[in-house]
Amino acid sequence: MAGGVVAAYLLLLGWGWLMRIRRVSNWTRQSSKRGNRYLRKIAGTRLGMLYFNLSALHHVGRRTGRTYVTPLSGYPFGDGFVLSVAYPKVDWCENVLAAGRCTLTWNGKEYALENPELIPASEAMKAYPRLVKPFLAAQAPETKKFIWLHCSNSQEPQSL
Repeated sequence: MAGGVVAAYLLLLGWGWLMRIRRVSNWTRQSSKRGNRYLRKIAGTRLGMLYFNLSALHHVGRRTGRTYVTPLSGYPFGDGFVLSVAYPKVDWCENVLAAGRCTLTWNGKEYALENPELIPASEAMKAYPRLVKPFLAAQAPETKKFIWLHCSNSQEPQSL
């Protein structure tokens, strides 16, 4: 069992390094979009927390005004959460920056977030556990962007 977990971890870590190749990155992005409909069902729940803190980001499209739900990993940081931007151009990130607010469902609770700001990787890495940091280090330099969102009410996230 432990050997299987270690093998899966190393496989995912290797895939992170392959993401530097544009063709692999594009394929992964398209596969992720298709898989998102399944991930949305567990994102933000306690079950989703077992998969890299899988959270549900609720945001509004900057051109359409339509509400979207994007499953992604969110980690408590300061008075809010930090999110990694996995690709050079990501719609959810542009939508959140344009709107200035969003909602994150994390560990079964909803957090109203505002004042998004891009922060350097050195600062954002403080929020991530040791097992996750190698995945983020494997990202291509042009995708190492992190967005910090602050809680808009007095409800601050509690680290796990």
